[in-house]
Amino acid sequence: MDKRPRKQAKSTKSSTSEEVSSIEWEFIKMTEQEEDLIFRMYKLVGDRWDLIAGRVPGRKPEEIERFWIMRHGEVFAQKRDAAKSYS
Repeated sequence: MDKRPRKQAKSTKSSTSEEVSSIEWEFIKMTEQEEDLIFRMYKLVGDRWDLIAGRVPGRKPEEIERFWIMRHGEVFAQKRDAAKSYS
């Protein structure tokens, strides 16, 4: 039997984690022109958010991806419908 002490794995959990639950995301407001451009670019290049963000001034790839998920994802369909009914 091996009597050498075993190394403990370091905890990679950080209290300043940037990962956020998608349920906590705020809706991103885009102009009609931005939405149109994102939709057309998505049809051309797929989910290459960095390329799409390069064509939309002032937007980061993370914003574009989050917008796309929230706009086209089934998870957010109920929230969108609820928000529209309150308006």
